[in-house]
Amino acid sequence: MTVIDTLPPAPATGGHHPLRRLLRLRPEVEVTAQGADVELAHPWGRQRVHALGERTVAALLDLTRADADLDLLALDHVRLLKLLERFPYLVTTTVAGPLGTPLATAVPIARAAALPGFARPTGPLVLSRFAYLRRLPDGQGADGESCVLESPMAPFRLTLHQAAAGAFVAALSTSRTAAEAALLAGMSPGEGEALAGLLAGGGFLDAGQGGEAPLWDFHDLLFHARSRPGRHDYPTGGVFAHQDVPQLPAVSTPGAREEGEGIDLPVPDWNTVVARDPALSEVLEGRRSVRSYADTPVTVDQLAELLYRVARVRRVIPGDPADPHGYDGVERPYPAGGATGELEVYLSVVKCVGLEPGVYRYDAAAHRLRPRPFQHPGEEAAFSELVTAAWRATACTVDPQVLLTVTSRFGRLSWKYSQIAYALTLKHVGVLYQTLYLVATAMGLAPCGLGSGDTDAAARALGLDWTAESSVGEFLIGSRPDNVPRTAHGFADVVDAARGGEGFGENF
Repeated sequence: MTVIDTLPPAPATGGHHPLRRLLRLRPEVEVTAQGADVELAHPWGRQRVHALGERTVAALLDLTRADADLDLLALDHVRLLKLLERFPYLVTTTVAGPLGTPLATAVPIARAAALPGFARPTGPLVLSRFAYLRRLPDGQGADGESCVLESPMAPFRLTLHQAAAGAFVAALSTSRTAAEAALLAGMSPGEGEALAGLLAGGGFLDAGQGGEAPLWDFHDLLFHARSRPGRHDYPTGGVFAHQDVPQLPAVSTPGAREEGEGIDLPVPDWNTVVARDPALSEVLEGRRSVRSYADTPVTVDQLAELLYRVARVRRVIPGDPADPHGYDGVERPYPAGGATGELEVYLSVVKCVGLEPGVYRYDAAAHRLRPRPFQHPGEEAAFSELVTAAWRATACTVDPQVLLTVTSRFGRLSWKYSQIAYALTLKHVGVLYQTLYLVATAMGLAPCGLGSGDTDAAARALGLDWTAESSVGEFLIGSRPDNVPRTAHGFADVVDAARGGEGFGENF
């Protein structure tokens, strides 16, 4: 949106004093002046701009220290405005009262952002279904009373400096005009008009006509937008934002409810496993979800081999104690970002030769099962809920023998990684699933990854605080029936049909 060509007069507050429209460079932007040239350094990179002229350079430097009235810039610094339009993602836009008291500030969070402008929306308005209002963590807000409006659909974050601005946003949860929303929020018509313009220019209003990502649920689109760079400006990746909190141990320690030394599991013999396993290609092509079991259940020795080959701790990699970012890494048979090793495996055993029914934690370092006895009837009921949920997840086709619940000790990730921690743990669950599938197939077991589970039932059955360690995956293991082949002996594909344009048939 071009500010210069479509710049209406500033709306008045109650018909008396006009509101101010203020621009300022983001605090992260560094401007280095060299005569009539400048270099702009910012989180997205660097730009060098030549032959701006000393007057424009001076005005640009002023924007690093103080706000500037848009109306005055449009009159006296057209060249500067054109420069800001080239780099709109470096500019914040504030609606303020006559004395400069801010009402709301639009902060660009993506390079796709343009200067939001101050259009005057007419007719009924309604908030985007993807917009949400929240309080920033202490120390991150511009002042003690600010909250922010965000949306995965918007390339801006809107900081609301006054409670009335939040009330105005809430009033637009249903279709209303700007004047009606302003009346409900206790604002002047001019303030409501200006805030509505900022909401519209920032992408926070529903444009209607089915244009708001109709196939996305709110949480899915938000998770996607916030767990990858490009649609937000929050520090992402290994930024070690929680160094003031002790890092969780590399290997999970026994819980208070785990009694005794546990059950030491047999370690499989390398030569026996290598001699028995089919070729990798046979296993890959034969891999499938098996939702039927043999009459004889899976055995504890089979579970022992599966867990050892899939989930054991191969080694702990000591961190440098002199490095403030140092931490002990964990190596397992499956890959994990940063060697975090945050995933744990719990067994809910219904039928297993050699194991009593109940809940066990796999001690991946000692290759040991640690029983978790039920401490009250509610935990045993939660165990039944877990097993029932697994049965339902298979469309009620199989009575589970052993349910593996995969949990994540989130702190192992979030201590180092910001924004991507939960996405990363789900990626780890995916590679763990594939490793379980391949090893179980090679061993002649019946594997079946589940797409859902009950977070609350898992926390109760396993005795966990779900905010610290929570279930993130479920996987069934059972004995493979004789009528289900273990491996394949050739490739299956639809290449010829796809190349010939013959269609794939109803079973594709």
